[in-house]
Amino acid sequence: MSGLEWAVVVAAVVGLAGGVPVGRWLREVTYRKPDEEDLPLPGTRWWVAPTLGLVAGVLAWRVLAAPPARTVDPGAAAGGATATQWIALLTFLVLALACVCLAAMDLDVHRLPDRIMWPTMASVAGGLTLAALVGAEWAVVGRFLLAGFVCGAGYLTLALLSLARGSLALGLGDVKLAVVLGVGLGWFGWQTVLAGMYAGFLVGGLVAIALLLTRRVGITGDLAYGPPMMVGALVGALLAPDVLSTVV
Repeated sequence: MSGLEWAVVVAAVVGLAGGVPVGRWLREVTYRKPDEEDLPLPGTRWWVAPTLGLVAGVLAWRVLAAPPARTVDPGAAAGGATATQWIALLTFLVLALACVCLAAMDLDVHRLPDRIMWPTMASVAGGLTLAALVGAEWAVVGRFLLAGFVCGAGYLTLALLSLARGSLALGLGDVKLAVVLGVGLGWFGWQTVLAGMYAGFLVGGLVAIALLLTRRVGITGDLAYGPPMMVGALVGALLAPDVLSTVV
């Protein structure tokens, strides 16, 4: 196997192995607030380990297969992964771990706890900044920070409009998650940001329709919107960088 293939396999195995204790920790529901302790227990969380393994492998392939959208090292892909890509990969693996935990929590209590969200935001922004600076990718830093701001501002606008109509379909946790995902997607380029955000809305809509058709929720019921946002972001990251130009 090539170096890239080995890296993908190792990342997937590490994610799978690490997901076992993470799943056990999540079963203890220590993230619940006092008024949430009487809710039914969420179950075994069997999906945590395989999901983390799969996402870790996919991200390893995506990050190491190509440098960020703008690079000063045109021979990076041919000469092997650079220090910039390895640092970025470690950062994205931290993001993957946090997203799996946040998804489990959101599915349980429809809340994205700040004690996970804020450290994740700082780790992703700091890690990608370090990765970009190591490779002298100054423009990349501005792009992914601006992407996080734009995505967060967009979701905040939607949350305020929802609140003005008397509901809170999107919470502040979703707004913070949009910032985190926007920063991560911004590493790959603006088209990836647009594709990931659009895919999040699309996945969220499909999940809502499925839940309504199966009568899992009512028309005014609550939907854990964090997981669809994460799935959409992953889909956006996997699409070709010029996919929107091709479609248009």
